Amino acid sequence: MAGFPETGPIHAVRTRALARFPLAAAVCVLATSQACADGLGGALGFASDNVYRGLSLTADRPTWVLDLHYDLGPDWVAGLGGSAERLPRQSMGAQITAYVDRRWQLDADWAAKIGAVHYDSAGSIRGSGLNYDEVNAAIGYRGRWRASIALSPNTGAVYAARQTASGFGAWAELTYHQPIGDRFSADVGIGYADLAQSGVRNYRYGSTGLGYRVGDTYFYLTHTWTSPLVGAYPQQPYGYHSPTRTRWVASVIWSFQGS
Repeated sequence: MAGFPETGPIHAVRTRALARFPLAAAVCVLATSQACADGLGGALGFASDNVYRGLSLTADRPTWVLDLHYDLGPDWVAGLGGSAERLPRQSMGAQITAYVDRRWQLDADWAAKIGAVHYDSAGSIRGSGLNYDEVNAAIGYRGRWRASIALSPNTGAVYAARQTASGFGAWAELTYHQPIGDRFSADVGIGYADLAQSGVRNYRYGSTGLGYRVGDTYFYLTHTWTSPLVGAYPQQPYGYHSPTRTRWVASVIWSFQGS
């Protein structure tokens, strides 16, 4: 569907080449670009880092990512996803994501969606900081522009230097996708996170990237940046008042869609 916003995370898995950074957004885009009308679909990928909304969930280490979703008719889709996570001084664990989306094709150019997501951490001592719920909404134009907002009533403080009670969290993002010929594409995105009530300083993030497609396999090289955070673990090697953090992320994703 032209203009359709990405379907649930993965976020989906952490997805990223767009502003959801970067592996999670890429998986979402791939999952929905297959038209989801065929029923069962999914994606499997690997990346050099699990950067989600500007923050690394694997402490700058490689990650796997998995998405499995099912179309519940022309307007609804539900799915499960997973990705690696590794908090400081802990062994590798996993974050599991369950999501459901309601989609609308508003006209030939515009599409929209609303969704609900539950994130659950497995194998983490501080997993409660990564167990939270979220509602989100997005609108897309011709499959190029996409604006989204996500709200959580119980975002944990897992990103903070010290654990505090969970609180309200919000994220706003704007992304642009530009095909280049039959195989290449370019993506750029910006985002803003409001996590002050969960113990983390509000911050900005963004990315630019280049994608290449071979059949059902996609390769991405993405450059991301995140503004300074106070007490957030991805910045701890640089001190609590760290400078802007930038990193390169390489990823490969294979997607499938049943008939």
